[in-house]
Amino acid sequence: MSTATVTTAAQAVRALEAQFERLANANDAAGITSTFYADNARLLPPNAPMVEGHAAILDFWKAFLAAGQSDVRLETADVIASGDLAYSIGNYGHTTGGVRHTGKYVVVYQRQADGGYKAVADSFNSNE
Repeated sequence: MSTATVTTAAQAVRALEAQFERLANANDAAGITSTFYADNARLLPPNAPMVEGHAAILDFWKAFLAAGQSDVRLETADVIASGDLAYSIGNYGHTTGGVRHTGKYVVVYQRQADGGYKAVADSFNSNE
């Protein structure tokens, strides 16, 4: 994969993660699901079973955001790409009930038919 292609993939992934942050802060679970996740995506949240597919992922984010999340922040540390796959590693933070929570994440992206990327596997866990 050329350096230019890797750079393009990294830019696309960073833009997706910035959009995820904006949508989360707008409490837009439907926007998160449709923009960020591939149809066959899997979400691996902490202390919970794996969540598979758009409908289940939408339900997860609806419940998560309904708990009163605010000030959601993603800090992408690294994006690595090869072929049609890319992954990002970073840190997250959000406030719930006045308490700040922090953690880390890894997301695997796959290039879609339109040339863009969407998450196919998303795992995060708390630092607490």
